Amino acid sequence: MGEKDPETTVSSTLIFDTDILVSYTKKHAGAAKFLERVPLAERRISVVSCLELMHGCRDARELRDANEFLAEAFVEVLPLTPQICDSARLLMKRYVLSRKPDPHDTLIASTALAAGEVLATGNIKHFDFVPGLVLSAFQP
Repeated sequence: MGEKDPETTVSSTLIFDTDILVSYTKKHAGAAKFLERVPLAERRISVVSCLELMHGCRDARELRDANEFLAEAFVEVLPLTPQICDSARLLMKRYVLSRKPDPHDTLIASTALAAGEVLATGNIKHFDFVPGLVLSAFQP
């Protein structure tokens, strides 16, 4: 696993983890700065993060705001594919006893691996054991 310097301008396409989306929607200035460093054309998310963000909404206004944010802030929502699901299953099989990964995190990691893209996250420990996954650290 490689890690990119969080203070430099990012020049490759990033897949954003759910924690950054939640921080942004809660008006966290650091999350806004982190997201805005990446050009719109290079921002993507997994459908899993999209679903997690919507799941956390408490009312119709929050759901509307979340959907507007997702539509405006990301160029693409990456779907789950059979390859991604197989990869997530293998990660779970390999690491469930030693690392207890969250199923959502294995799907997000597998999405980044399948796309060959960097995963931006504030939860490095949720992903640092995944072979071949490159992370960009968000520090709130």
